[in-house]
Amino acid sequence: MTLRHVPSYCLAVLLCLFTNDFASARSGTHAYLLRGIFNVSVGLDALAGKLSRAGIASSVYGPQEGDSVAAEAIRDYRSHKVHSIILIGHSLGAGGVVLVAEQLETAGVPVSLLISLDPVSTMAVPRNVRRVVNFYIAGSGAALVGGPGFHGALQNINLSGVPGMDHMTIQATAAMHRRMMAYVR
Repeated sequence: MTLRHVPSYCLAVLLCLFTNDFASARSGTHAYLLRGIFNVSVGLDALAGKLSRAGIASSVYGPQEGDSVAAEAIRDYRSHKVHSIILIGHSLGAGGVVLVAEQLETAGVPVSLLISLDPVSTMAVPRNVRRVVNFYIAGSGAALVGGPGFHGALQNINLSGVPGMDHMTIQATAAMHRRMMAYVR
């Protein structure tokens, strides 16, 4: 490499670094992901990276940060920075995204998509959620139900028969990431 090529290489590196942020900002969609207890759901970090590369802004939080997620989503929606909100959670974080959706409902903010991964208890999804996809394993996870006034689409998908699928792999495998990405697009 000669010195005359340095500016070109620098420009290429900068474009690679910032392209994902610009694409995310243009899409107007933001995915908020909540990990399970003790932040062990690191597969969600990998999923967030894939979403970012696909042009979807994404942020990952711990399971107890639901209030922060709701406040950020409300602020971004009201400022027109975000027009489509996606909530994804695993285990305790799966219940957390339902609670975030409830806070968004109170604020009059719609949720385009809620994906839950093996929630630890049955919860009622509020009416501001347009589409719910709940992947669970019978015996460790639970089905979700529509709450009062819910008219969106709700799918409970039992993965108990899938070889190698368990409470932790449900959020970490490439196959599950592909399935979730298909719903996001």
